[in-house]
Amino acid sequence: MKTVLGGLHATSLFEELKNDFDSIVIGDGESSWLQVIEDCTNESLKKFYYSNKSYELISTPLPRWDLLGDKKRARYTVQTQRGCSKACSFCGASRLLGPLRFKAAEAIQKELEHLKLHTNAYMIELADDNTFVDVGARPELFDVLEDAQIQYFTEAEWIIGENPEILDRLASSGCVQVLVGIESFSGKYKGMGSKTAQIERIFGAIDAIQDSGVSVIACFIVGIDGETSQSIERLGDIILGSSISDVQITLQTPFPGTVLYQQLKSQNRLLKDKDWSHYTLFDVCYEPSHMTAQELEESFLKLMSRVYHKSESDKRKILRKKIWNRNKKN
Repeated sequence: MKTVLGGLHATSLFEELKNDFDSIVIGDGESSWLQVIEDCTNESLKKFYYSNKSYELISTPLPRWDLLGDKKRARYTVQTQRGCSKACSFCGASRLLGPLRFKAAEAIQKELEHLKLHTNAYMIELADDNTFVDVGARPELFDVLEDAQIQYFTEAEWIIGENPEILDRLASSGCVQVLVGIESFSGKYKGMGSKTAQIERIFGAIDAIQDSGVSVIACFIVGIDGETSQSIERLGDIILGSSISDVQITLQTPFPGTVLYQQLKSQNRLLKDKDWSHYTLFDVCYEPSHMTAQELEESFLKLMSRVYHKSESDKRKILRKKIWNRNKKN
């Protein structure tokens, strides 16, 4: 049996992994996979396969949904685009596999039809890094999603809450929840561009999204340079005093391949006793700028215990139901 590894980790650390796998695919896997299969069949498998160009999503074949069997799954994934035009220094996904590309509406329609034909899918996750980025409202995409009669979850920037063309169709097209990256109020990451703004403006946009009948998961990163125990406590106050219906909090994690990783490595701030098993989004694996690693860990755990206390989680659960009740499609 031969083992082949691809994806973000393999693309970033292919030299480190070469002794653990028979072959490593670097970059978009679709560009190399047929050659991998042919070489494996001919017993001429190479150690490395490189994508010499970004894979065009127009060529994406239909997934073999029929191979999944009858087992019910909570969520299925469909990709409408790949990559992101932003270059957030912490992001380990947006640019490692190439530039921003979009899948044609006709291809998405065929994929959804095929999915519903072979599964009991009703909830879909759009496996996009940043849906609607750069192009704003995509009427043809909304048409396809609405015609498919599904519910879906996606990721986008909070700024969609300031776009009436998107808000007018987001809920009616089946969107029930959107994840938005607020990241940090303690500092700004390089490459975020329009994602940065004043707190009041960000929460105003989130309110608009939720008023339309779509729940928001607001994502925050703890541990950016400049972070202190006091700033982490203030973040907790902001979250608990807000109207966001769900929240995701993670620790800053310098994934290989990111600008953040190179920065911390060059500053000799990566903790030498923390291997890749600690790069979980919930473990401190670097020296913070204004506190010790232990202080950051303790402040993070305190924040998590506040925000995810049962009483607070119950409040958000009730709020989500109220928001979804505004969605006429539910």
